[in-house]
Amino acid sequence: MTHEYTVLHGGLVITLDGAAPTDGLSRAAGAADAAGIRASAIAFAHDRIIAVGSDADVLPLAGPDSRVVDLRGRIVVPGFRDPHAHPIGEGIDAAKPLVGGEDDLRAGLRALSDAASRLAPDAWLLARYDQTRWRGGRHPTRDDLDRAIPDRPVLLAHVSGHAVAANSLALAFAGVTSETEDVAGRRAVERDDHGEPTGVVTGTDAWDLFADAMPAPSAADLVAAVARAASRLVADGVVASADADLGSDGTGLEPAIAAYVAAATSGRLPLSISLMPGLVRMGPPDADPPGPADIAAGIPAGVRHRLPIRAAKLKADGAMTTRTAWLRDDYADAAGWRGLPVGEPGALDERILRAHRAGWQTCTHAIGDAAVDAVLGALEAADREAPIAARRHRIEHAMLLDDAAIARIRRLGVVASMQPEFVAWAGDTYRARLGDERAARMNRYRSVLDAGIPLAFGSDRPVVAGRPLDGIAAAVRHSGPSGVRLSDAEAISPAEALRAWTVGAAHAMGDEADAGRLAIGMRADLVLLSHDPTEAPARGHRGAAPRVLATVVGGRVVHGELR
Repeated sequence: MTHEYTVLHGGLVITLDGAAPTDGLSRAAGAADAAGIRASAIAFAHDRIIAVGSDADVLPLAGPDSRVVDLRGRIVVPGFRDPHAHPIGEGIDAAKPLVGGEDDLRAGLRALSDAASRLAPDAWLLARYDQTRWRGGRHPTRDDLDRAIPDRPVLLAHVSGHAVAANSLALAFAGVTSETEDVAGRRAVERDDHGEPTGVVTGTDAWDLFADAMPAPSAADLVAAVARAASRLVADGVVASADADLGSDGTGLEPAIAAYVAAATSGRLPLSISLMPGLVRMGPPDADPPGPADIAAGIPAGVRHRLPIRAAKLKADGAMTTRTAWLRDDYADAAGWRGLPVGEPGALDERILRAHRAGWQTCTHAIGDAAVDAVLGALEAADREAPIAARRHRIEHAMLLDDAAIARIRRLGVVASMQPEFVAWAGDTYRARLGDERAARMNRYRSVLDAGIPLAFGSDRPVVAGRPLDGIAAAVRHSGPSGVRLSDAEAISPAEALRAWTVGAAHAMGDEADAGRLAIGMRADLVLLSHDPTEAPARGHRGAAPRVLATVVGGRVVHGELR
């Protein structure tokens, strides 16, 4: 008899198994905390966990053919899962400069000019920008960009994905003029006093206005982007992710699916990626969309399990940083402006109802409180036709919530899919946009958990760097760059944050029966860390912060090494 097992011992194995989802409930149930049972050893064979327990329990399983690793006090946790990311977009954006870490716009423009000097003479300069930390915080205009780079088209995408900034050549190539019409809630061309475009376009479809004018990425470019993003994901300990609003990165739905299939079949995709197509890319609001099985039928059977299709993406509003999130009341720093819904009146209700009928789990972007209200209204209408709780419909971001919205989310069985690193990145901007009182209702992790609502953490990378360990720290601190907390009452413990990145994310992605915990029979998806992530204090780590040393997907080491 052979024992071709991998046995890890002499460390701390945080299983996330056998505990309630919040620390308060865990303590009441007699468990240590939301991290669940803690062990010192774990064993797996092929892609399944076969034992978890003490060294004395697990070490005897090792035979002459086993791989036995002394952890020497290091930490094993379930692999992180990211239910809301944009891997193709991340892979493409990895080759683009990012401006915004500088003190002001002028410094950012100097960095762009330097990047342009390294391009071919006729190439577009494509970059990303984040104005939230510049003095004044304004978007760059065509005049700014023309002064810095007058001899080639320049198009900057806002990191939120809800605005772009273009120079005069880019506007001309795309045919954007004073006659270009806005599309309510989806695209707004900012204009000067003479009605001419300033170069700034806001809205979810801002990039699409320029997409046809730019050279499209080749099939090989897209596969390379998938591989590049996959490598970054597993380096951060992510064992499964999703591509939310697949095809929205200027790629198109079919080319994006083909890129994932090619990466998977060629061995360049070491983790599973749930493909989440955008409903707007599958037809108009008044037409029934194809079902998940219809889309999945185009994926070869041999890789279909690594590219699951269950969920579809919608958008109810934009972003708080670009003032395109849809609010009930005026922005604190823009009197008379509340943002706008995405799409025509009634379109969201129609899309959600038809998607529910077609078998989709809907995942709807909603940041402002008015947007959250609209999504909940649409889900309530669908629930009246056929109960929705088993489908695990999700609100993506669910950022600005009051108690009434939380009660409605709980009643409907909706999953709150949230991104804690957003607060670390832009918490100060949220306070400026909303004022302190409303900002305290942003990302209400504690209230969501205490209400018994399933909480899943994700990243929305590349909007932010997206490392789950950073996301855990962000949820514990619940503060922006200045260190000022949005709310002392809404931060959660490190164990609860870890659970949201594992068990909660697995629930949101529909695979909690197979993943998210370290227990016998579960998938051998795990991460080796340098330090215990559940010991992160509220204001930062004492000493060294945890680092990812190795990532194991299905029993196979895909990043780092076990030694």
